[in-house]
Amino acid sequence: MAGQMEVGRLDQRITFQRQTDTADGVGGTVKTWADLSSVPSVWANVVAKSGREAMNDGRMQASYVSVFTVHNRADILETDRIMFGGTPYNIRGIRREGTRNLFLVIEAERGVAS
Repeated sequence: MAGQMEVGRLDQRITFQRQTDTADGVGGTVKTWADLSSVPSVWANVVAKSGREAMNDGRMQASYVSVFTVHNRADILETDRIMFGGTPYNIRGIRREGTRNLFLVIEAERGVAS
């Protein structure tokens, strides 16, 4: 499907973020998420894939996997995350698809730690 994707199907705005070290004001650093410095927000096709629930330490936790398709770019890492609709999605896998690898297909999950 992604190989045949039309540009008009990229109709949702997402933002890529990377974990960085930030000064904590008392001489140390803390890990925070920041938008990528190079074109952080792009148009994407977003497709819901699956969801699940599990008990963890006596509490019900839900996770949800979506597939994000964007124009190909080389700067996205599996340690990055996607912000979509105000919710962080941890990237779980990246593959290139389409004629001449025109698209980047990213599987990402919300509701879980990175």
